Amino acid sequence: MSKTTSWRLFFIVFGCFSFMYVGLAYGQDVSRVGDDDLLAKREALQQRLLGLQLTLGRYDPVLVETLSSLAASSASLNLYSEASALLDRSLQIQRVNYGLFAQEQIPLVLAKIDLAVFTGDWETVNSAISYLQWLLIEKNVTEADALIQYLIRLSELHLKGVKEDVSERRAFHYQQASKYTYQALSVGKRFWGPRDVRLINLYYSLVKQFYLQSAAVERNDETAYALRAIVPGSSWVKPRRIVQSKFYQAGLSLLSDMREIVQYSMPHSRESLAMVELYIADWHLIFDKTKAVAAYRNAFVALSEANVDLEELDLLFSEPRILPVPNFHAEISDAIAASDSSQGGSRKGFPKRLHLQLDFQEWSESMSLIQKPSTMLTGASQKQSGSTLMQLHFCLEALDKVSHWVRGRYRTNLSVPNGFRESESDQDWTISRKFIDDHFSLLHFRPRLKGGIAERSGGVLLFQAASN
Repeated sequence: MSKTTSWRLFFIVFGCFSFMYVGLAYGQDVSRVGDDDLLAKREALQQRLLGLQLTLGRYDPVLVETLSSLAASSASLNLYSEASALLDRSLQIQRVNYGLFAQEQIPLVLAKIDLAVFTGDWETVNSAISYLQWLLIEKNVTEADALIQYLIRLSELHLKGVKEDVSERRAFHYQQASKYTYQALSVGKRFWGPRDVRLINLYYSLVKQFYLQSAAVERNDETAYALRAIVPGSSWVKPRRIVQSKFYQAGLSLLSDMREIVQYSMPHSRESLAMVELYIADWHLIFDKTKAVAAYRNAFVALSEANVDLEELDLLFSEPRILPVPNFHAEISDAIAASDSSQGGSRKGFPKRLHLQLDFQEWSESMSLIQKPSTMLTGASQKQSGSTLMQLHFCLEALDKVSHWVRGRYRTNLSVPNGFRESESDQDWTISRKFIDDHFSLLHFRPRLKGGIAERSGGVLLFQAASN
């Protein structure tokens, strides 16, 4: 099969299952309005498949397109076992025609994984991921851009597994996610060159994943101990401070590599280089390093000297930002646009306050499940889903140290909320101290800066809470 035909198959399979998930997202089942159309479509696909088999035989690769469409149709009717069996048959046809190591089977394997994720069958997901790793890494069935994208996909699946798979596998999923991102980074260096700007997003993805693991280590549960194990599965663990120091140093090294890429690829962009320094200051702050104070001041001065728009500079630091910010932006205007885009859906109906979200951290059990404001449920949807929109007011004492009890430990942190207060509109709700400790007390914020100096500020955290 040619490369063009292979990608055509990918879009056929991806398209079928994209439409399938649109239906699944609305809880579609056989009893709903429109099921007659779904059943009719499924029956037509079955007749088409039967005709093709009579004409071409049971193992002709032409059957794969119809089988994939039929699998999506079955899944839309909640016939998940049937859909999975149809995908298995498609895989069998691919392997018979193109061999066990053919890259043409990869889109089908991913479709089977997506179906298993939706149904919560993480045994199948983990097995399929291992098989894909074997194909991609051991058998080298693809390379360059395609290989990088597949590795990123595997990393994202493991991050999803942190939240959705059994708790015993959380540490495994954290570690596998960062492993696949690191492999994607290594492949990118080899095919793109070590200073290609496309590597920056991979570097920053790895930085965020190290942060997630660092945050998980602080929870003192079985996942934290597994992440601290001397070797996987060992009951002997490294001291917390040693593990956190390794995460801190690893993140600094990645950010330093990002700075080198910017220096090489954008030699005349003082603004981009200063933005890297800002992200390095964020990393110091996340790990409560006092050098963050000077780092923010230096980043602010560097941005001021980069001939950037002063109004945009003030706007960038006009509100505190939850750390780490979701994406790396090499220009101030992009950072402001991204912030406005994520917060734009939340400001209607609220006074001018700070509305924050975790974005990429939503998959992590170790992090708060604060949703993007743009995806917050409406009042009617909240009632239907049995949830309510909650608000927690907080204040930040510039870059001063905050000493407090969190999860049974007396800690001193920088730029974390100095206490929380429930909204007066939430009088019928009580948020426990443990819930706040588990989700919010260790969140770090990039401070509001005025002339490079951190100022006292405050805001409101919005999150969806279950009615129970």
